[in-house]
Amino acid sequence: MPNVFWAAFAGAAAAGLITLIAVLTAEWFRWFLDRPLVKVEMTLGFRITPDGSGYNRRQVFLAASNPHTKPVTLSAFGLSFKRYKWGTLHVNPQIGYEFPYQLDGGKSLRQWSLMEDLLKTLKKDGRTPRDLKWAWFRASSGKLYRGKIKKWVIEELEKEFQKMNKRR
Repeated sequence: MPNVFWAAFAGAAAAGLITLIAVLTAEWFRWFLDRPLVKVEMTLGFRITPDGSGYNRRQVFLAASNPHTKPVTLSAFGLSFKRYKWGTLHVNPQIGYEFPYQLDGGKSLRQWSLMEDLLKTLKKDGRTPRDLKWAWFRASSGKLYRGKIKKWVIEELEKEFQKMNKRR
């Protein structure tokens, strides 16, 4: 009789432990899918105004999107260099969103600046577009969300940088 008791007790304990692990795993997975997350991308282009007219000077766009449901408050954005010791470059937006900015789930925002201003800043600091590696947005919590700058963006910036140097 005592062996039956211990066998039943061990079976119940194992079932309870398996249930606890399943519940914790499900909760962790739910949190993982619902956590704040920001995807960052840098592109180039021209800004179009709401009336359909264009702006003839080329722009650098930094975009942040939140594909999850939890909001995240963004406090700053900029670019980082390949070498950590060179620090970061804060992009000065022409017009855009006031920071800190709460980016709700499923929403995105774009900050833009003149390409010419970015290239002048790089030249003043003795850098080139090839030295850039990351576009980033920082959350008010301190977490850094970053996206690698695409090769074609660096190449286009480099072309404009060379043209700018030839003009002067």
